[in-house]
Amino acid sequence: MTEVERKNLAELVSEPPKFNEPMRHHTTLRVGGIADAMVTVHTFSELQKVVRFACQRNLPILILGEGSNLIVRDGGVRGIVLRLSGELTQINFDTKEVEVGGGTYLPHLLVKSAQRGLSGLECCTGVPGTVGGALISNAGSTEEFIGDRVKRVTVLTSEGDLKVVERDELKFGYRQSNLKELGLVVVSVVLSLSHDDPKAIMERIHQRWRYRWETQPVNMPCAGCIFKNPQGERAGRLLDAAGLKGVRIGDAQVSTVHANFIVNLGNATAKDVIELAELMRRTVMEKFGISLEYEVQIVGEDN
Repeated sequence: MTEVERKNLAELVSEPPKFNEPMRHHTTLRVGGIADAMVTVHTFSELQKVVRFACQRNLPILILGEGSNLIVRDGGVRGIVLRLSGELTQINFDTKEVEVGGGTYLPHLLVKSAQRGLSGLECCTGVPGTVGGALISNAGSTEEFIGDRVKRVTVLTSEGDLKVVERDELKFGYRQSNLKELGLVVVSVVLSLSHDDPKAIMERIHQRWRYRWETQPVNMPCAGCIFKNPQGERAGRLLDAAGLKGVRIGDAQVSTVHANFIVNLGNATAKDVIELAELMRRTVMEKFGISLEYEVQIVGEDN
């Protein structure tokens, strides 16, 4: 990115962009190289201006939520890393429906909905991401998903055009959706929820949260589950049966709590993490003949 492009970009937003920003400060795994520019937009107008600016100059855009489910390579990210804030994180309830901004912190939506006696999002308990990211990956449990509750989604295309996508155009599957094909940015979504007793909803949330604390390394830097569950199997069970718990490369270690998590013991690099993940995949293939598919998103350039 040239100095002129930096200057022009800064003029489009109210919050000064961060140039040459270390991505390790913005991912839950605490790895990642330098981003050319990190831009936080607070209004839809700012978002549209930045996306059109990038489109006109062929600058790539990476949408960053809370940095979970993400591995950024050590060479960093070219172009613009974009974060949604302000009016793009609003929550508006209407009886059993809620319209919510794509940049909204998912745990915040979960609690707000529960307090209003609206059920249907408990499956997302413990997912430390944004609503937009949760929709793209169809976050949830093994039986229930956020996609089950979607009525319509508003997206912004890579050209900066607004598009409303109705339910019949949306495709949700296990840890996947077609939203990236339909638009660059999830601006907002309308979710259809169900009435229930607020105390009963909160108790279900607390039960799920306790289970996560007991079975996952939630108190250590990690990106979440590294691999998707193969059909009829669990990636964590396969990795555990392959004897991979505790295996490490550098400061990247297969969690001793749950084998489908890689934790950062302090100074891991993305290279360490990816090499360890590939070792995990190879080992499972050799022992069980099953090819594991990544659930985490791997972005950026190598050093």
